[in-house]
Amino acid sequence: MSTTVDQPVTPHLDLTPGYVAHRGLREELARLTEATRHLDPVDILRVRAVEEHLALVLRFLAAHHREEHTVLYPPVQAGSPRAARTVTAFQVDHSTLEDAMRRTADTQVPLRDRSPEIARLYHLVARHSLAEEHQLFPLMRRHVRATPAGRMPGRTVRVWGRDLPAFVAFHLHHATDAERARVLRWIPPGTALLWRAGWRRSYERRRQAAYGG
Repeated sequence: MSTTVDQPVTPHLDLTPGYVAHRGLREELARLTEATRHLDPVDILRVRAVEEHLALVLRFLAAHHREEHTVLYPPVQAGSPRAARTVTAFQVDHSTLEDAMRRTADTQVPLRDRSPEIARLYHLVARHSLAEEHQLFPLMRRHVRATPAGRMPGRTVRVWGRDLPAFVAFHLHHATDAERARVLRWIPPGTALLWRAGWRRSYERRRQAAYGG
């Protein structure tokens, strides 16, 4: 009589963090467009706060793209020729976004003068992220295996490094209540307690300094 050994079940890929990240990027870049458009260059504290928050959002966007290129895109590309063509189109799109990000991050140009570039980046990110959700996310669900227990990959935690508190808070700030419960299951154990203890308030203070009350 043969016996069978139960194999661990790989959970379905939960793209909630991706939807939340996209929404957060759209919301933050829209707010930054308005904040820089009406920024008083004499208000040094506000200028510094906006500059620091813009830099954080750009780092988040860059990290988001790195994870797509290293974790999500390769298995989709390997899934089928059609899937590979779809990924290639989005990779080309990333090059356009990276060029806009460089101009947006150019601190040699006053923040208020960069407002049109931030607005352009916002529109590019909005178009790209919504298209990705419509065209790529179904392919990701089909071809990408989730990590055990559906947790954030350990590599992501290491790559985020010192930005981990702000990036976790970014996700959770822009999540609905239902989404927040799913994101809390996705982030590493222990970080949820740190978010409640201080990371959440730190992120909210950062936004208030940049955007005002």
